[in-house]
Amino acid sequence: MQHLPNDTIDVLLDQFGQIETITGDPNFPTTTDAWGGNDTVTATLSQPEAEVTIFGDDNTTLHGQSHGGNDTLTVNFNYGWNTALVVGDAQAMTDDARGGNDTIDTEDKSLYTNAHVFGDVAGDMSGNSHGGSDTIIGEVGWRGYDNIYAGDAGGSMSGTAQGGNDTLNINLDTREGSVRISGDAIGSIGGDAHGGNDNINLTMSGDNVWAGASVSGDSSTSLTDNAQGGDDILTVKISTQYTDDARDVMFGDAPTMSGNAHGGNDILTGGAATDRLYGDAEVYNPATPGSITGGRDILNGGAGNDQLSGGGNSDTFVFNAGSGNDLITDFDQGNKAVGSTVAEHDLINVHDYGFADWTALSKLISDNAAGDAVVHLSANDTITLDGVHAANLHPTDFII
Repeated sequence: MQHLPNDTIDVLLDQFGQIETITGDPNFPTTTDAWGGNDTVTATLSQPEAEVTIFGDDNTTLHGQSHGGNDTLTVNFNYGWNTALVVGDAQAMTDDARGGNDTIDTEDKSLYTNAHVFGDVAGDMSGNSHGGSDTIIGEVGWRGYDNIYAGDAGGSMSGTAQGGNDTLNINLDTREGSVRISGDAIGSIGGDAHGGNDNINLTMSGDNVWAGASVSGDSSTSLTDNAQGGDDILTVKISTQYTDDARDVMFGDAPTMSGNAHGGNDILTGGAATDRLYGDAEVYNPATPGSITGGRDILNGGAGNDQLSGGGNSDTFVFNAGSGNDLITDFDQGNKAVGSTVAEHDLINVHDYGFADWTALSKLISDNAAGDAVVHLSANDTITLDGVHAANLHPTDFII
């Protein structure tokens, strides 16, 4: 296999409206297998309306047994009104191609600047291609409304494609702006494709008055066919005085699951805001009743008044002291959403509150006017269980 050289490339965009496309391995072979070099590419944008596109290898399709290099790609935004597309490897991957283990840094504090960042390909992964284990660092500046990050693909994943085990650390540091983050693909994951085991950390800081975020462990769109989600860790941290205005929604797998999709065993932790956490998905369209399988997820809304939905299978809901007034929408009811009659056993972990035993806790559980059980953890913290009566709760439903 041909091994391409390791290159160091520095490009300055210092003209108004300047547009540049940079490839770490230009003219990447398309008729034979090749291994990309371990390239270092740095682009600095110092004028408005400048746009840069970076491919760690080349704007082509990696096929056969070709392998992307382990690249380091950096974009410095020094002005504003800029756009960047940064891709760890190539436009697409198919056959048995592999992405490199890339490091991408696009930290941005400037105005009206947007970045699309993908760990492996800008488009689709198909065949038996595998994404690399990439590290992506990003920051969204003021009024950046079109910021997208994915550990593997900007498009879809199909066939038996496999996502890498990626780490994404994104900071939404803006008064107005938004970000969409996925551990694997922005588009759908279908066929027999499999998401990687990803670690996603989102920090919402600054004056997040009109700021929002969507975080998905596997796909920002859907898991369908026989696709399977990875075992992902999603964490949101809130560092802003406007906690009531910062908005985020987290999906352990994807917003929608259909066909015979299988969710991963995910860990979701919200911040001090009004979070919405879905262990698997929000919408389910099974091929046949019960054909979708949820993962065994752990959900912790953190502080703030949160909405928690575990989805199918047996999940654990964790509440720490100061958790706020939270709602569990589907306690022991997640399988119904996929048409399954299989019993599940969700758990509520309130160990952090220090109750002596079930007797002490049970005295603090009662039904509200709608007939839903409410667990009064403290003067300021409650858990409401939609569709569950207090009389139906037992010691085995809690971790005390």
